[in-house]
Amino acid sequence: MQRGIHADLSLERRPGKGIALVAAERFEEGALVFQYVGEVLSQAAYLHQELKDGHRSAHTYGIAATTSEVIDASYVGGMARFANHSCSPNCTIERWEVAGETCCGKFAKQTIHAGEEITIRYGKSFVLPEKEKLCLCGSSNCTGFM
Repeated sequence: MQRGIHADLSLERRPGKGIALVAAERFEEGALVFQYVGEVLSQAAYLHQELKDGHRSAHTYGIAATTSEVIDASYVGGMARFANHSCSPNCTIERWEVAGETCCGKFAKQTIHAGEEITIRYGKSFVLPEKEKLCLCGSSNCTGFM
């Protein structure tokens, strides 16, 4: 993680989803798939930014790094910000500090095959009510909203 090594990933357009993050290689369960990078903001600063930018984008690129911090990939971030939501995601989020900085790594919850979409559970901790959307993940345990 500290050396910035990450997996071979690609971006593809997927019907009904727009841009999707896709595995270009196989990942075994527990493997690091990507690090979520962006600007680390307080929850208050992030929500303020979301309110200010709300009219420009329906997308949300913030991931809760801690209970009070968000990693916001809206303006600074890698292709990992295109991981779509699923109510049954194939990746899980782990958070820790490296050299004094908050990091979020996404790890495979199961074997992910090349060509398979990389998904995470977005959660609602930092989502403004006006940005809540219908969920179209298609999972058997879909909650209906994200």
